Amino acid sequence: MKTFDFKDQWGDVTRVRLVRGAYADGSLAVQALCEGDGYWEPFATLTVNLCDARSQNASCAYVDTNNLPTAADFLVENGLAAFTGACGTSGFCTYPLFAFTSEFFEACADGDGEVR
Repeated sequence: MKTFDFKDQWGDVTRVRLVRGAYADGSLAVQALCEGDGYWEPFATLTVNLCDARSQNASCAYVDTNNLPTAADFLVENGLAAFTGACGTSGFCTYPLFAFTSEFFEACADGDGEVR
């Protein structure tokens, strides 16, 4: 599994691995793991589940730019996803819809369960 440097809004860099899974409705979920004491532990969930038809494509997901402001830049800079031009909303937050690339699917592992 490939590792990446995730740079947050304060400039801190965390080495992460990506794991793909699915939400209860079957849409794509993406989680990042960071290195702990000899094992990889949860760092962040990069996607949100808005339960709409646009995210039902197996290679598209809404990116959580509310909790992870640099997530979209991270995905684009690493060639993992591209902005589709569409957005979805939940409450007062707007989330961009990204199409994930074949490089993403090659670089990350399959999760073994549902993401909540």
